[in-house]
Amino acid sequence: MNESDWKLYCVLRPVAHERMCVRIMADVEKTVLDKNLSPYERIEASEELLQAGQKELYWAFGVFRFSRHEARSHLLGLCARELVTAEELTGFSEETREWIKHCLADREAHGIEDLDAE
Repeated sequence: MNESDWKLYCVLRPVAHERMCVRIMADVEKTVLDKNLSPYERIEASEELLQAGQKELYWAFGVFRFSRHEARSHLLGLCARELVTAEELTGFSEETREWIKHCLADREAHGIEDLDAE
């Protein structure tokens, strides 16, 4: 990853982390406020969502070292999880954007939706 891509990645990584946390909490809040479920069912469902969210956070951020060497692969994972916007992606070099576009298209062509399957 070139220097300018690395600098942008360093800025976007915490933004993407925050977005994922907000997404997880929105799901939990929706469940907590769902009056169609009993209080106990809301607690159970919320716990399950939090555990799943922690697992997703781990796979999205914990398995990658914060290093320039792993940054491109990590960026691909963030894009696959829709944690980086198309507008933000335009700030990266053409080489990086094309590589991500190719990888995402390849995933789609092979029907890979489960990020843990990679």
